[in-house]
Amino acid sequence: MAELDDLRGAVRDLLATHAPVRSAMADDPSVWKRLAVEMGLAALPVEDVPLSWVAAVVEETGRVLLRAPYLSTAVAAAALKTAGDETHLAALAEGSLTAALALDSDLSQVADAPGAGLLLLADGEDLRLVTDFAVDPVEVVDLTRSYGRVTVNDPGRVVGSVGHVRDLHWAALAAESVGGARAVLELAVEHLKVRQQFGRPLGSFQALRHRVADLTVLVEAAASTAWWAAADAANLPVGAPLAKAAADDAFTTVTGECIQLFGGIGFTWEHDAHLYFKRAWTTALRHGDARALRRLAFERSGQ
Repeated sequence: MAELDDLRGAVRDLLATHAPVRSAMADDPSVWKRLAVEMGLAALPVEDVPLSWVAAVVEETGRVLLRAPYLSTAVAAAALKTAGDETHLAALAEGSLTAALALDSDLSQVADAPGAGLLLLADGEDLRLVTDFAVDPVEVVDLTRSYGRVTVNDPGRVVGSVGHVRDLHWAALAAESVGGARAVLELAVEHLKVRQQFGRPLGSFQALRHRVADLTVLVEAAASTAWWAAADAANLPVGAPLAKAAADDAFTTVTGECIQLFGGIGFTWEHDAHLYFKRAWTTALRHGDARALRRLAFERSGQ
């Protein structure tokens, strides 16, 4: 679809210019303003566009390990729209309000909590909308997201079921991980093209070419699953956990393999490989075990 390709290209160009990977370790409010306000991307989840459009944006943010809270805010907006709660939709759509998601019992490390004005909180099977909460920033292994310890001062109100927003979150994380996996694999391929050994580019050695081919298949399979999950809301119950599991496997495997493909520089702080590696494993470990997600997808499929 030409319009979707144009959207993806515009987001990629903006992020390449204003949010390169290294900037993901520091907060820059101007990036959120450009992305959410000037481009109007914060409004996508509440407009009548397919979920795949939001997935395309999130995939691009994953390529640069975006630190701005687009994923959490987009998922919150989509969930509130589905629930029919319009109280905060206008502020979320215009980018003046950002959100964080606490969909498990752990409030000690909530992604995107610093600076958020709205929290969607799981309370058993209920989903609560909380606006009265305090956040103490915390530092974790993944330096490309902001995390905070959340203290809820008022439990807020129930706005729906946690199941749907969790599915949206898994689908968004899958798209983001696919973007990160593709980006780091592209970096590795470029390295193999220019780095020489014995007077030949590393990429000319068959063993390395086979490794890259296997990784490419893994990433594209995860991408296909993620896109199927986002293609139709009816796909989410089965597609979201399945996409998250496939993307986790692809992202963690690719980042680990690519560190080796980069050779000595892959292990250095100055190279971006470790940032992708930490994002991959933090996402995989904090938001659902791949085996449990596949079991859930199987159970939901009714097979």
